[in-house]
Amino acid sequence: MRLRKQTKQWTGAALAGALLLPAAALANEAHVYGIASFGGAGQCNADSHSVHTKTAQVVADYFTALKSAGQWTDVRTLNNASARTDLWTDAAKGAAVDAKDTQLNAGVDDADVLFVHTHGGHNETYNRSWLVMGSNVDSCEAITDVHMRLGNGKLDIAVVKACQSGNIEVWEQGGYKQLVTSSSGFSVWNAFHGDSSCGNFVKRYLDSYTANSKNDGVGENWIDEAYDWGVFKDDCPVSIVFGETKALRKSMFEAGGWKDRKNTGSKTGSTYFFVGGCNPDSGRSLP
Repeated sequence: MRLRKQTKQWTGAALAGALLLPAAALANEAHVYGIASFGGAGQCNADSHSVHTKTAQVVADYFTALKSAGQWTDVRTLNNASARTDLWTDAAKGAAVDAKDTQLNAGVDDADVLFVHTHGGHNETYNRSWLVMGSNVDSCEAITDVHMRLGNGKLDIAVVKACQSGNIEVWEQGGYKQLVTSSSGFSVWNAFHGDSSCGNFVKRYLDSYTANSKNDGVGENWIDEAYDWGVFKDDCPVSIVFGETKALRKSMFEAGGWKDRKNTGSKTGSTYFFVGGCNPDSGRSLP
């Protein structure tokens, strides 16, 4: 396994902003979204996978244990129909009635750490990825460029167990930079290039990943645990880290954790961490 990285620096008015200062006292709230039921009344169309809520429970249980030990503040689980596109929509991307990403105890940007397990996809023409939601009340897809702008609330780290949620083709074309502004607090988008397989084995590697990433390795451990060299096609986890310099981004990837979230500075660039040669369905072989 060859861990590799590519980097991009961005310039332009859209990314102008003040350098973030280190937080004096980090809040510790986790939101967990498991979307397992599809195709029924009021639901979106996809294959139902009951394991999606089981994996979400693994992550919620870990943070609940931290809370019980006095090391975490709050944990919220929003499964199936409770996971809606408006909870992913930033005020800059939609009308107030539809933009609830900072909604208390529910929105993705109200948490410091989020986990979501659902179906996903990407489109190179429109330069985006999307996540399938559990309710069709708003929209069935939370789309990276249409709805999301992360870190204007509290979010630092997102762990996204969804196919094509971090495709290199979209990253190369600058698609994921729309997740942030330069003053965003958000730094880590852990996702997948191409399709990712699913089953009870995901619970096992999430159990290991969460436990080992409390104080460091939040990006590196993701790739170590979720990578799978398949018989025909591979699972290709990736970690996209946003920040001002390569050194700051690498520090967060290797040494940042749930309770030790490094300040990566102004979000004027990103580094794409991956396993060289990983070859999934629905994405090209990684270099």
